[in-house]
Amino acid sequence: MRSGDGQRTPKRAAYTVVETAIGPLLVAASDGRLVAIKFGVDERRAPEAIAELARELRGAFALERDDGALAPVARHLRAYLDGRRADLDIPFDVSWVTGFRRDVLLEVARVPRGAVASYGEIARRAGRPKAYRAVGNTMRTNPIPLVIPCHRIVGSDGSLTGFGGGLDMKRKLLALEGAALP
Repeated sequence: MRSGDGQRTPKRAAYTVVETAIGPLLVAASDGRLVAIKFGVDERRAPEAIAELARELRGAFALERDDGALAPVARHLRAYLDGRRADLDIPFDVSWVTGFRRDVLLEVARVPRGAVASYGEIARRAGRPKAYRAVGNTMRTNPIPLVIPCHRIVGSDGSLTGFGGGLDMKRKLLALEGAALP
């Protein structure tokens, strides 16, 4: 949406801090769709993380604290990470992400629970088979980890590679989902 002076008016996005089995998460959503999840953000670190998130979202969203609005999402995430729920089918919004990065995120979102895909495979699916390094960079900056399951993306030899929550968390998430690794 544009204002009268041609500037884009940011959409409202609610955020909260959620305690989970893998640690605290900063979660933000707009119009019922996730726009961000950040690992390791507790109440003490929240102000700094919100400022960082606002920069990453490039002005697309105005962030406001609203724990109640995100209570259903918080319950869903906790149940999934506690192993009490098999799906993590929370709607998300990556409309603010541009071009190839958005294509990559949408391809990663299609990797099913219990499966893995390589960076090269995702590059191929996104239409740029030689752009596996760009896929890796997109995974490094994935705005909605867990729901866009970058933990399911592995090296071409099946090895576990970088993950924002650390390789130990990546292993735990893959084990939780029953993924078979070499």
